[in-house]
Order: sequence, then structure tokens, then C-alpha cells
Amino acid sequence: MKSMFTIREGGAAHWAIRLVTAALVALAIIWIPTRGSNGLITEATESLTLIAAAMALNLVLGYTGQISIGHSAFFGIGAYVTGICVSRWGFSPWVTFPLAFVVAFVIGVLVSFPASRIKGVYLALVTLALALVFPAVLSWRKLSWLTGGGAGLDNTGFDIGRREGQIREYEIFGWNPFGDLRSLDAKTPFYYWIAILVTAVVYIVCRGVVKSRAGRALVAVRDNETAAAVMGVNLVSTKAFIFGISAGLCALPGSVTAIRVNSVSPALLNLTLLGAITFLIIMVIGGAGSLWGPVIGGVLYTFITSRTGSWGDDDSIPALLRPFFAWAKTPPGTGIFAVALIILMFVAPRGIVGFFKQHSPRIVRVVPKPAGTGAVTGATIAADIAVDDEAMLTKNKGETT
Repeated sequence: MKSMFTIREGGAAHWAIRLVTAALVALAIIWIPTRGSNGLITEATESLTLIAAAMALNLVLGYTGQISIGHSAFFGIGAYVTGICVSRWGFSPWVTFPLAFVVAFVIGVLVSFPASRIKGVYLALVTLALALVFPAVLSWRKLSWLTGGGAGLDNTGFDIGRREGQIREYEIFGWNPFGDLRSLDAKTPFYYWIAILVTAVVYIVCRGVVKSRAGRALVAVRDNETAAAVMGVNLVSTKAFIFGISAGLCALPGSVTAIRVNSVSPALLNLTLLGAITFLIIMVIGGAGSLWGPVIGGVLYTFITSRTGSWGDDDSIPALLRPFFAWAKTPPGTGIFAVALIILMFVAPRGIVGFFKQHSPRIVRVVPKPAGTGAVTGATIAADIAVDDEAMLTKNKGETT
């Protein structure tokens, strides 16, 4: 496959591309809370929670090849650990983040041991049962003293108000970047930056795991468990560790939801089976097995569902699209996303990021460093795919001849 341009990994051109990309991402992150409306900031905060949950799921499904449809339970564990600790015991919301991670990690490891003996559709059924049972456990009457039963819990976030002792401002080393938190214009960006912080932590941890020796073991387990075991990879411990890390990370955006909404209940969408399926769809559309796949998938999902949220009213549908969606009495955002998923599986089965990695070498080829001289990047993977495809094509032509 010939390329229009060829650059070397680690060279000036490669670093320029990476710096420009980082600058654009930073600019978007800063522009949203400073120039965007409260509605846009809220949408971005919801998108960030979905992105973080999909990143956590990506560790299990994208890199290890284990099908999980139960991550909504771990999301809910994070939400309820924060809710219980804040509303029942008066903990600071910040303290609940590590607690939620630890509790979800332990439960994830315990779930992984029986799950490590099965795979494929059977593992999917086990995790599906977990997603279905979790809301029922929360509503169980004998646990209502702790979980609040079907009604859930209130006052699960920061105690913001006008009474004495309540929070009115939030200072960082004497600096008050938000203003009076009792106003919506200050409170909305405050929750946005909490979501940014959590998403950044989840991304850094996922990247650290993927780029480490454990990450290479994950890919080996995904591609061929027998070969991985022969090479010395402990399948049970590797799967248990990654499942636990994934569960713990998925609990963090759950804690963000409890803090932002200031209440938790079994009826919260992301705590149900639909939430687990949403995480899965976001990850697959963006690109499984890619660090940036959940980011792109989460942004697209939020954009489509929010922009079509009012399409239940025929007059709100654009005239060009009205003949296709006027018959629907409910917003068709989820349906549009499902159709897009079906089409994408035919056109780009690796997701949007996988499609880009496969075809970007037609324009720019990044020549990787020699083995042992640096870390493997997404661009390197794209170049490797292109080189492998070209070698396979040459081999097939030789055999045919």
C-alpha cells in the first residue's frame, strides 16, 4: 500500500501531529465550560461519564476478549457506595471515590473467578444475569435500611445551600474558580470538571495497563488463550486482575453520577441493563481495543441522542428527515444509533478508530521505531496493519503465480 506521505515515529513531524491533537483536545475541554451554555455543559458531563464507563469495559472486552454485559452493576456499585457513604455516614464525596474503586474491584475479582472458566456466549449470559439481578438487590426490602429500597437515597453529593454549614463556594488553594455554587451557572461547570478529572484518571490507568507487560498479556489471551498459557501467561490471575481493574474504574463514573444528580435509585438508566448495553454500543462503534474508541463513541452517542431528543414532536424533525421519522411517537435517537451500529459492522467492523487506523496509511504512513527503542503507539499499530496487509497481498500473488 503506497502512502502520500511518510513520517518517522518520534520525529519532528510525528511530534507536531501529536501536539496539535493534544492542543485541540485541551481547547475543546476548556471552551465547553467557559463559552458553552449550561445545556451543553450538562451534555458534556453526561458524555464524560459514558466515556469513562466504556473505557473501563474496553479493558475487558476490547483487550482481553471477554464479553461482559454486566458493567452497569459496577457503575451502580460506585453510585451506591458514594450515595450510602455521603447520605448515611456523612463522608466527603471525594473520599468515596477510592472506596468505590476498592469495593467494585473486590466484587469484580470475585465475579471473575467463576467467569474465567467459561467464555463466549456463556460468559455473556453470566454477566447479563449480574446486570439483571443488581437493581433487584437494591430494591430488596431487607436491604432498604442501607440502600433506601426502590425509592433510593437523596443528598448523595456536595451539601450546597444557604444554611449555616452548607457549601457555598469551593476553593482550591485559596482560588475560587467557580463562584457561588448555589447558582446554576457555577454548579454546572463544577460537576463538569469533576467528570473531566475522573475521565482523565480512567484514561491514564487504562493506558498504563495497556502499554505495560500486563497489556501484552491481555492481547495474547484475547488472540489465543492456549498459546498465551504456553508462553507462561497465568490465564486466571490475568483475567481476574483485569476484570477487577475494569470493575473498579467503571465504579468511578457511577460516583460522579451520584454526586451530580444528588440522588441514587435502582431506576437510574445507567444502573440497568440498558446502561450496560449503552456502554457496549459506545465502545463497539468507537472502536474496541482502542484507547480513543470509547471517547469517539461516547461523543457521538451523546450528540445523536441529545439532538434527536425532541423528535417525538413531528414539527421538531428537520423537513428533510421528517418522512423517515414522523411516524415515531418517541425520540428515535437510540434507534438511529442502533442502525448506525449495524451499518458500521458491515463497513468498519473494527469501529471508527479501527477504520481510521486501517486506511490512514494511504495518506500518511508512520514508520515505527526499531523494536526495543520506544513504546508502540496507535499510529504504529496502523502502520503495522498496513505492512501486514501488503505482505499478505504479495504472498498471495506469489502463490497464485
